[in-house]
Amino acid sequence: MNLTSMKFQFLIKSLPATLVALLFAFTLNAQKDPASSRTAKPLSQDAIEASDDVKDSEYSKDLNLTADQKAAFKKANQEYKTKAKAAKNAKKEEMQRLREERIRAHKATLSPEQLKKYDEMLAQKEAKRKEKQAQKQQNKAAKKAEKKSKGQ
Repeated sequence: MNLTSMKFQFLIKSLPATLVALLFAFTLNAQKDPASSRTAKPLSQDAIEASDDVKDSEYSKDLNLTADQKAAFKKANQEYKTKAKAAKNAKKEEMQRLREERIRAHKATLSPEQLKKYDEMLAQKEAKRKEKQAQKQQNKAAKKAEKKSKGQ
């Protein structure tokens, strides 16, 4: 037997053990707590502003900022917030444009019967989205009221 055939036989013999090890690794990974792998929810505007205030006071204290420097930091933060909000809105508008473009492409390929059904499906999806958004607003208002009542 030559060296190449011995290597090949070793690979063939070790393949089942390798597959079992990979399957075991994937199974362990799949059983991880899904809550720990979720991404963090975006902070509310109040939380962001409170965080900025804390950061500003930390910078002010740690860097021993002058009044002019504090004002410059505050101005830079405000400009950043304004630009970030504009960028977020622009992204939303671009995504809406892309969704509309996709819908037009879908509709162009459908028969009249399919188009009617597709429009119904889109209407149902939009209704669910609005319902979910309204529920989210109600929850937000309730949390805000609860927070306010705890603060008094």
